[in-house]
Amino acid sequence: MRHTHLARALLAALSLAPALAFAITDDEVNTGVQFNFSNPGARSLALGGAFTGLADDATATYANPAGLTILRTQEFGMEVRSTGFDTPFPSGGTVSNNPFNTGNVGTGRASDTVTRPTFASWVIPTERATFALFYHRVGDLETDFDGAPIEFVNSNGQGTDEALAKSTRLDYSVENIGASVGYKVSDTFSLGLSVAYSDFSIDSYTVRFFDGDPLNEQRQDGSDHDIVYTLGALWNINPQWNLGLAYRTGGDFDYRASNRLVESGATLDLEPEFAVPNVFSLGLAYRPSDALLFTLDVNRVEYSRLSDGIDSVFARTQTPLSIDDATEIHLGVEYAFLEMATPMFLRGGLWRDPDHRLAFDGQTPANCTPGTFDDCLAAVLYPEGDDEMHYSVGLGWSFQKFQLDLAADLSDLVDTYSVSGVVRF
Repeated sequence: MRHTHLARALLAALSLAPALAFAITDDEVNTGVQFNFSNPGARSLALGGAFTGLADDATATYANPAGLTILRTQEFGMEVRSTGFDTPFPSGGTVSNNPFNTGNVGTGRASDTVTRPTFASWVIPTERATFALFYHRVGDLETDFDGAPIEFVNSNGQGTDEALAKSTRLDYSVENIGASVGYKVSDTFSLGLSVAYSDFSIDSYTVRFFDGDPLNEQRQDGSDHDIVYTLGALWNINPQWNLGLAYRTGGDFDYRASNRLVESGATLDLEPEFAVPNVFSLGLAYRPSDALLFTLDVNRVEYSRLSDGIDSVFARTQTPLSIDDATEIHLGVEYAFLEMATPMFLRGGLWRDPDHRLAFDGQTPANCTPGTFDDCLAAVLYPEGDDEMHYSVGLGWSFQKFQLDLAADLSDLVDTYSVSGVVRF
C-alpha cells in the first residue's frame, strides 16, 4: 500500500456518477455513535425505562398512549434532561498488514454533554377519552473528536506504509410535536394513538488525514420532517396486574452526504436516508401492595433500519457495515412511603442496551493488500462494541396539585439526569 495508490483509488471512485442511498452512509463520523431513543420522564427513567405496562402519567403520549385514560384531571408536565455521552472511536496504535491484525489499535473517547428541555405535555381528560398535546426531543447528540494517527505496519513489523487519522464533529436531533388520544373501551381495557410531526436535522464534518496531510473531506447535512405515530393498548388484568403493548414508528428523513478529495476537488454526492428505528414494546406492571410496584418491558428495536441499503461515500461496490436489531430488557421497582405527610417514592431500575453501532460485518482479510484495503479500513474504523448495562435510581414527591420527580440513569458510555414536574388542575 502506498499513499499515492490510495489517492488515485479514491479519485477514480469519486469520479463516478452520483448515486442514491437508502440509509445512513459509511461516513467516518458515525464511528462509535450509538443512536439512542428513550422514553421521556424522570419516573420512567428511574424505573429503567420499564413503563409500557404502567403508563400512568403524561409521558404515556410516547410510551403507551392508552395509559392516558388513567389520568383524571387536567395536567401540564415538563422535563429537563442532561445527558453525557462518551463516544468511542479508533485512535492511535498500529495495524499489521501481513498478517492483518487490529489488536494494537487504540481507542479514544469524546465526552460531550447536552442539557435542555426534552418533554412537555398538556392532558385533558373526559369521561371515556383523554386528549393530550405534547413536545418530545427524541434524539439529541453533539460531539467532536480528533483521532490520533493509526500506523499500518509492514510485514517485517518495523516500517510504516502510512498513517491514518481523522478529525470530526456531529450534531443531530429528532423532535416530535403531536397530539394523543386514549380511549377507554371498557373499565379494564384502553386503546391509544399518538400522531406527531417529527423534525430531523443533521450537520457533520470529517477530515481524513494520510501521513499528516488532509486527503478527503466528508460532510452530512440537511433537515427533513415526517409523520410518525404510536399505537398502544393497556389491559388492567386485575387490581395487581397490568399488561401494555405499544408500537412506535420512527420516521424516514432525507439529507445530503458528500466526500471530496482535497487535492483534486473531485466530489461524490449522495442522498441518503436517516431511518429512526421502529420499536415494539411489551410491558407488565405488578403491584403486590399499595406501596410496592414492579415493572418489566421487553422492547424490540429495529436498528437495522439505519443501515439497510447503506451506501458508501467512498463509492465502494460493497459496504460490509451494518447495525443489528436489538432486544432490550428493562426492569424497574418503586416503593411508596405513603404514611408521610407528603408521599415520597423511591425508585430503581436496570436495563441492557445491546450494542448498536455501525460496525464491520464482512470477512476479516488475512492480509492487508491493495486489493483488500477497503475491507481492512472498514475493520479498523468500524469495530464492534460491547453491550451496555444501565442502572437507574430516582425519587419522587406527590403533593396535592404538584408532583416532582428526579432520576439518574448511569452506564459506561451514557449518563442521563432528569428533573420532571407535573401541575394538576
